[in-house]
Amino acid sequence: MKRIAIVTIALLLCAGAAFGQTATKYFVAHQGGYIGEATVTVDKKGNVVSASLNEWQGPGGWVDYNGPEHTLIDGAVVRVPDPLANASNPDPMIKGYMFYIYNLKDDGTYVWSQYTPGKDKFAKPSRQYERDFEGLMANPIRAAAYAKAAREDTLVNVTIDGLKVTLGKKASETVHYGHMDKANKMATYMPLTKDSIGYRYNYKALIDFFKAHPTADYTAFSMKKAKVTVVEDKSVDAGAKAADYVAADDNVFVVADAVTGATYSDFPHYALELQTAYKLALAMQHKAMKK
Repeated sequence: MKRIAIVTIALLLCAGAAFGQTATKYFVAHQGGYIGEATVTVDKKGNVVSASLNEWQGPGGWVDYNGPEHTLIDGAVVRVPDPLANASNPDPMIKGYMFYIYNLKDDGTYVWSQYTPGKDKFAKPSRQYERDFEGLMANPIRAAAYAKAAREDTLVNVTIDGLKVTLGKKASETVHYGHMDKANKMATYMPLTKDSIGYRYNYKALIDFFKAHPTADYTAFSMKKAKVTVVEDKSVDAGAKAADYVAADDNVFVVADAVTGATYSDFPHYALELQTAYKLALAMQHKAMKK
Protein backbone atom coordinates (compact mmCIF):
# COMPACT_ATOMS: atom_id res chain seq x y z
CA MET A 1 0.00 0.00 0.00
CA LYS A 2 1.08 3.52 -0.71
CA ARG A 3 1.67 6.42 1.61
CA ILE A 4 -0.41 9.56 1.35
CA ALA A 5 0.68 12.02 -1.31
CA ILE A 6 -0.84 15.25 -0.03
CA VAL A 7 -1.79 15.32 3.63
CA THR A 8 -3.88 18.48 3.74
CA ILE A 9 -5.80 18.19 0.49
CA ALA A 10 -8.97 20.29 0.37
CA LEU A 11 -12.19 18.42 1.02
CA LEU A 12 -15.63 17.94 -0.44
CA LEU A 13 -18.61 17.63 1.89
CA CYS A 14 -21.52 15.38 1.13
CA ALA A 15 -23.69 15.84 4.19
CA GLY A 16 -27.25 14.79 4.93
CA ALA A 17 -29.36 14.28 8.01
CA ALA A 18 -31.81 11.43 8.47
CA PHE A 19 -33.19 10.11 11.73
CA GLY A 20 -30.88 12.48 13.58
CA GLN A 21 -27.77 11.18 11.79
CA THR A 22 -25.22 13.18 9.84
CA ALA A 23 -22.85 11.70 7.27
CA THR A 24 -19.85 13.32 5.60
CA LYS A 25 -17.28 12.28 3.04
CA TYR A 26 -13.63 13.28 2.69
CA PHE A 27 -11.70 12.69 -0.52
CA VAL A 28 -7.93 12.50 -0.88
CA ALA A 29 -5.39 11.41 -3.49
CA HIS A 30 -3.04 8.65 -2.35
CA GLN A 31 0.49 8.32 -3.66
CA GLY A 32 0.66 5.42 -6.05
CA GLY A 33 -2.41 6.48 -8.00
CA TYR A 34 -5.37 5.69 -5.71
CA ILE A 35 -8.31 7.78 -4.53
CA GLY A 36 -9.33 7.56 -0.87
CA GLU A 37 -12.95 8.15 0.14
CA ALA A 38 -13.54 8.27 3.90
CA THR A 39 -17.17 8.25 5.07
CA VAL A 40 -18.33 8.67 8.67
CA THR A 41 -21.86 8.87 10.08
CA VAL A 42 -22.60 10.16 13.59
CA ASP A 43 -25.83 10.07 15.57
CA LYS A 44 -27.46 13.06 17.26
CA LYS A 45 -25.17 12.57 20.28
CA GLY A 46 -22.06 12.64 18.15
CA ASN A 47 -21.35 8.92 18.42
CA VAL A 48 -19.93 7.15 15.38
CA VAL A 49 -22.67 5.01 13.85
CA SER A 50 -20.71 3.82 10.83
CA ALA A 51 -17.37 4.38 9.14
CA SER A 52 -15.81 3.18 5.90
CA LEU A 53 -12.84 3.86 3.70
CA ASN A 54 -12.94 3.09 0.00
CA GLU A 55 -9.61 3.12 -1.81
CA TRP A 56 -10.34 3.20 -5.51
CA GLN A 57 -7.85 1.93 -8.07
CA GLY A 58 -6.31 4.60 -10.27
CA PRO A 59 -5.70 4.08 -14.02
CA GLY A 60 -2.74 1.78 -13.38
CA GLY A 61 -5.07 -0.62 -11.58
CA TRP A 62 -7.60 -1.01 -14.39
CA VAL A 63 -6.12 0.10 -17.71
CA ASP A 64 -6.54 -2.40 -20.52
CA TYR A 65 -3.13 -3.89 -21.33
CA ASN A 66 -1.90 -2.65 -24.69
CA GLY A 67 1.29 -4.68 -25.00
CA PRO A 68 1.97 -8.36 -25.72
CA GLU A 69 1.17 -10.97 -23.06
CA HIS A 70 -0.63 -8.65 -20.63
CA THR A 71 1.96 -5.87 -20.61
CA LEU A 72 1.58 -2.12 -20.61
CA ILE A 73 3.49 0.11 -22.99
CA ASP A 74 3.49 3.77 -23.93
CA GLY A 75 0.21 5.11 -25.30
CA ALA A 76 -2.61 3.42 -23.35
CA VAL A 77 -5.43 5.94 -22.71
CA VAL A 78 -8.32 6.04 -20.22
CA ARG A 79 -11.26 8.45 -19.89
CA VAL A 80 -12.50 9.78 -16.55
CA PRO A 81 -15.61 11.89 -15.80
CA ASP A 82 -14.39 15.29 -14.64
CA PRO A 83 -16.63 18.39 -14.29
CA LEU A 84 -13.57 20.64 -14.66
CA ALA A 85 -12.28 19.09 -17.87
CA ASN A 86 -12.92 20.24 -21.45
CA ALA A 87 -16.11 22.00 -20.37
CA SER A 88 -16.44 24.02 -23.60
CA ASN A 89 -15.64 21.21 -26.02
CA PRO A 90 -18.57 20.60 -28.40
CA ASP A 91 -17.90 16.85 -28.70
CA PRO A 92 -20.01 14.92 -26.12
CA MET A 93 -17.35 12.19 -26.13
CA ILE A 94 -14.88 14.77 -24.78
CA LYS A 95 -16.88 17.40 -22.88
CA GLY A 96 -16.80 16.84 -19.14
CA TYR A 97 -14.11 14.17 -19.32
CA MET A 98 -10.41 14.06 -18.53
CA PHE A 99 -8.14 11.75 -20.49
CA TYR A 100 -4.97 10.19 -19.09
CA ILE A 101 -2.25 8.57 -21.18
CA TYR A 102 0.40 6.11 -20.04
CA ASN A 103 3.35 8.29 -20.91
CA LEU A 104 6.98 7.25 -21.35
CA LYS A 105 9.18 10.02 -19.95
CA ASP A 106 12.66 11.00 -21.13
CA ASP A 107 14.23 9.25 -18.14
CA GLY A 108 12.69 5.92 -19.11
CA THR A 109 10.00 5.88 -16.44
CA TYR A 110 6.24 6.16 -16.92
CA VAL A 111 3.60 8.55 -15.64
CA TRP A 112 -0.16 8.86 -16.14
CA SER A 113 -0.26 12.29 -17.82
CA GLN A 114 -3.16 14.49 -18.82
CA TYR A 115 -4.02 14.01 -22.50
CA THR A 116 -5.68 17.11 -23.95
CA PRO A 117 -7.58 17.67 -27.21
CA GLY A 118 -6.13 20.38 -29.44
CA LYS A 119 -7.06 21.74 -32.85
CA ASP A 120 -6.40 18.53 -34.74
CA LYS A 121 -5.35 15.92 -32.19
CA PHE A 122 -4.75 15.11 -28.55
CA ALA A 123 -1.44 16.08 -27.01
CA LYS A 124 0.60 15.32 -23.89
CA PRO A 125 1.45 18.24 -21.57
CA SER A 126 4.86 19.84 -21.97
CA ARG A 127 5.47 19.54 -18.22
CA GLN A 128 3.98 16.10 -17.69
CA TYR A 129 5.12 15.74 -14.07
CA GLU A 130 2.91 18.72 -13.13
CA ARG A 131 -0.15 17.37 -14.94
CA ASP A 132 -0.20 13.77 -13.81
CA PHE A 133 -3.09 11.79 -12.36
CA GLU A 134 -2.10 12.17 -8.71
CA GLY A 135 -1.45 15.89 -9.05
CA LEU A 136 -4.76 16.59 -10.77
CA MET A 137 -6.61 14.44 -8.25
CA ALA A 138 -5.37 16.74 -5.50
CA ASN A 139 -8.41 18.81 -6.51
CA PRO A 140 -11.28 17.42 -4.37
CA ILE A 141 -13.85 18.07 -7.10
CA ARG A 142 -11.94 15.74 -9.38
CA ALA A 143 -11.36 13.18 -6.63
CA ALA A 144 -15.07 13.12 -5.75
CA ALA A 145 -16.02 12.72 -9.42
CA TYR A 146 -13.52 9.90 -9.80
CA ALA A 147 -14.85 8.05 -6.75
CA LYS A 148 -18.40 8.43 -8.04
CA ALA A 149 -17.37 7.14 -11.47
CA ALA A 150 -15.53 4.16 -9.94
CA ARG A 151 -18.63 3.26 -7.92
CA GLU A 152 -20.95 3.68 -10.90
CA ASP A 153 -18.59 1.96 -13.36
CA THR A 154 -18.30 4.86 -15.78
CA LEU A 155 -14.51 4.80 -16.04
CA VAL A 156 -13.54 3.47 -19.45
CA ASN A 157 -10.58 2.59 -21.64
CA VAL A 158 -10.44 4.47 -24.95
CA THR A 159 -8.51 4.66 -28.18
CA ILE A 160 -7.94 7.99 -29.89
CA ASP A 161 -7.29 8.79 -33.55
CA GLY A 162 -6.81 12.52 -34.06
CA LEU A 163 -9.81 13.89 -32.18
CA LYS A 164 -11.98 10.79 -32.53
CA VAL A 165 -12.57 8.99 -29.24
CA THR A 166 -13.60 5.33 -29.39
CA LEU A 167 -14.82 3.66 -26.22
CA GLY A 168 -13.33 0.38 -25.10
CA LYS A 169 -13.79 -1.81 -22.02
CA LYS A 170 -15.06 -0.47 -18.71
CA ALA A 171 -12.81 -0.47 -15.67
CA SER A 172 -14.83 -3.31 -14.14
CA GLU A 173 -13.89 -5.45 -17.14
CA THR A 174 -10.16 -4.76 -16.95
CA VAL A 175 -9.42 -4.19 -13.24
CA HIS A 176 -6.26 -6.03 -12.22
CA TYR A 177 -7.05 -6.72 -8.55
CA GLY A 178 -10.50 -8.25 -8.62
CA HIS A 179 -12.41 -5.09 -7.71
CA MET A 180 -12.04 -1.33 -8.13
CA ASP A 181 -12.20 -0.83 -4.34
CA LYS A 182 -9.25 -2.52 -2.65
CA ALA A 183 -11.29 -2.95 0.55
CA ASN A 184 -14.07 -4.86 -1.20
CA LYS A 185 -14.32 -8.49 -0.10
CA MET A 186 -13.84 -9.60 -3.73
CA ALA A 187 -10.59 -7.66 -4.24
CA THR A 188 -7.30 -9.53 -4.46
CA TYR A 189 -4.85 -6.72 -3.76
CA MET A 190 -2.37 -7.57 -0.96
CA PRO A 191 -3.80 -11.00 -0.07
CA LEU A 192 -3.58 -12.72 3.29
CA THR A 193 -0.49 -14.94 3.44
CA LYS A 194 1.27 -17.04 6.06
CA ASP A 195 3.17 -13.90 7.19
CA SER A 196 0.59 -11.13 6.64
CA ILE A 197 -3.08 -10.61 7.50
CA GLY A 198 -3.43 -8.80 4.16
CA TYR A 199 -5.31 -5.68 3.13
CA ARG A 200 -8.91 -6.51 4.01
CA TYR A 201 -8.32 -7.83 7.53
CA ASN A 202 -6.12 -4.78 8.11
CA TYR A 203 -9.02 -2.70 6.87
CA LYS A 204 -11.39 -4.38 9.34
CA ALA A 205 -8.95 -3.70 12.19
CA LEU A 206 -8.73 -0.06 11.11
CA ILE A 207 -12.50 0.45 11.01
CA ASP A 208 -13.14 -1.38 14.28
CA PHE A 209 -10.45 0.57 16.11
CA PHE A 210 -11.48 3.94 14.68
CA LYS A 211 -15.14 3.50 15.59
CA ALA A 212 -14.09 2.81 19.18
CA HIS A 213 -11.50 5.63 19.26
CA PRO A 214 -12.61 8.43 16.88
CA THR A 215 -10.84 11.18 18.85
CA ALA A 216 -7.49 9.43 19.36
CA ASP A 217 -4.30 11.19 18.31
CA TYR A 218 -3.36 9.02 15.35
CA THR A 219 -0.15 10.96 14.79
CA ALA A 220 1.14 9.72 18.16
CA PHE A 221 1.48 6.05 17.30
CA SER A 222 4.04 3.43 18.14
CA MET A 223 4.52 -0.19 17.17
CA LYS A 224 5.03 -3.36 19.13
CA LYS A 225 5.37 -7.05 18.47
CA ALA A 226 2.05 -8.72 19.21
CA LYS A 227 0.08 -11.82 18.35
CA VAL A 228 -2.56 -11.03 15.72
CA THR A 229 -5.63 -13.25 15.62
CA VAL A 230 -7.66 -13.46 12.43
CA VAL A 231 -11.24 -14.68 12.68
CA GLU A 232 -12.28 -15.80 9.22
CA ASP A 233 -15.11 -13.72 7.77
CA LYS A 234 -16.02 -14.08 4.10
CA SER A 235 -17.87 -10.75 4.23
CA VAL A 236 -14.47 -9.16 4.88
CA ASP A 237 -12.32 -11.17 2.45
CA ALA A 238 -14.09 -13.65 0.21
CA GLY A 239 -10.93 -15.36 -0.97
CA ALA A 240 -8.79 -15.62 2.17
CA LYS A 241 -8.45 -18.59 4.50
CA ALA A 242 -7.64 -17.26 7.96
CA ALA A 243 -5.85 -20.52 8.80
CA ASP A 244 -3.23 -19.68 6.16
CA TYR A 245 -1.89 -16.92 8.42
CA VAL A 246 0.46 -18.67 10.84
CA ALA A 247 2.90 -15.94 11.96
CA ALA A 248 3.70 -16.08 15.67
CA ASP A 249 3.50 -12.30 15.90
CA ASP A 250 3.71 -9.12 13.81
CA ASN A 251 4.54 -5.44 14.10
CA VAL A 252 1.24 -3.94 15.23
CA PHE A 253 0.27 -0.27 15.58
CA VAL A 254 -0.43 1.05 19.07
CA VAL A 255 -2.48 4.22 19.54
CA ALA A 256 -3.43 5.73 22.90
CA ASP A 257 -1.80 2.73 24.57
CA ALA A 258 -4.23 0.41 22.80
CA VAL A 259 -3.16 -2.28 20.34
CA THR A 260 -5.02 -1.61 17.10
CA GLY A 261 -4.69 -5.00 15.45
CA ALA A 262 -3.55 -3.26 12.25
CA THR A 263 -0.14 -3.99 10.77
CA TYR A 264 -0.06 -2.11 7.47
CA SER A 265 2.07 1.00 7.04
CA ASP A 266 -0.81 3.23 5.95
CA PHE A 267 -2.84 2.74 9.14
CA PRO A 268 -2.08 6.23 10.62
CA HIS A 269 -2.99 8.27 7.56
CA TYR A 270 -6.08 6.21 6.79
CA ALA A 271 -7.22 6.77 10.38
CA LEU A 272 -6.60 10.50 10.01
CA GLU A 273 -8.77 10.56 6.89
CA LEU A 274 -11.58 8.89 8.79
CA GLN A 275 -11.07 11.32 11.65
CA THR A 276 -11.35 14.27 9.27
CA ALA A 277 -14.68 12.95 7.98
CA TYR A 278 -15.75 12.47 11.62
CA LYS A 279 -14.92 16.07 12.51
CA LEU A 280 -16.80 17.29 9.47
CA ALA A 281 -19.84 15.27 10.49
CA LEU A 282 -19.77 16.86 13.95
CA ALA A 283 -19.40 20.32 12.41
CA MET A 284 -22.29 19.79 10.01
CA GLN A 285 -24.42 18.42 12.80
CA HIS A 286 -23.65 21.42 15.00
CA LYS A 287 -24.52 23.79 12.16
CA ALA A 288 -27.83 21.99 11.55
CA MET A 289 -28.74 22.17 15.23
CA LYS A 290 -28.20 25.95 15.28
CA LYS A 291 -30.71 26.53 12.48
